[in-house]
Amino acid sequence: MREKQSEQKGRERRDVEKEKRQGKDSSLEILRVKEEKRGEKNKISKDRAKPPPKKRKKWLKEVPSSSSESDSSRPSPVWGGISIRAMREMFKSYVEMLVSTALDPDMIQALEDTDDELYLPPMRKIDSLLSEQKKRLLRRINMSVQHQEVLHMYPKMTADPLESGAVRVHLGGEGYSRKTLSRVKKSVPKQQDIKLSIETCRLYSLYHSLHHYKYHTFLHCKKETDNIEQAAEDPGQEEVVQQCMANQGWLEKLFSSFVELLTFGAKA
Repeated sequence: MREKQSEQKGRERRDVEKEKRQGKDSSLEILRVKEEKRGEKNKISKDRAKPPPKKRKKWLKEVPSSSSESDSSRPSPVWGGISIRAMREMFKSYVEMLVSTALDPDMIQALEDTDDELYLPPMRKIDSLLSEQKKRLLRRINMSVQHQEVLHMYPKMTADPLESGAVRVHLGGEGYSRKTLSRVKKSVPKQQDIKLSIETCRLYSLYHSLHHYKYHTFLHCKKETDNIEQAAEDPGQEEVVQQCMANQGWLEKLFSSFVELLTFGAKA
């Protein structure tokens, strides 16, 4: 009797231990499955973080591969703490606004009237940077009020060297509105000549480029829009703007010239 009872207790103990092992094994299995699922979830989220190959190619096309190299090779700019990347984005908006103005002469006035939040802030910031560079340059140059007015009046400037080592500067071109960039009907004297030293001529030329930068860039945009309109049959304004902004080589050339001008201004 006692032997049967002890034998029954032994079986019960073995059954309990077996159940515990099975419970432990099933818990481990659940943990393993959870880990596998967590790993798969992490893998999916990592895959989502990277765009598919086709999209990556599209993104790479949108940002020139040489931009990071050129950005790192350029000296640190004195632009009120604005990074090259932020400046590039701001400049793109600035150019897009000028392209739109080349197609519609009333564009800038319309932006001002509606207090536009997309194009006006970049335009005002870049105008402010150029103005600061001009002020800094004026503190170095002993420029008379008369010379300053002449430089402001004429958008074109050329120079011829003289035998004495000095330079004869020729100022001309049609007058334009600083606000709308449209040509003004008011007549101005055909041309003004100034005799300067080589160093003074260099500084005057820099000042002149800073003052007329927006208008000169507007003329580049006007030339680009004219080329696109001539190449296509009656393209809409939106299509012309999109083609201009898709021309990465053209945009990069404009941006490089802008950076170079600001760098020269900061060094001067």
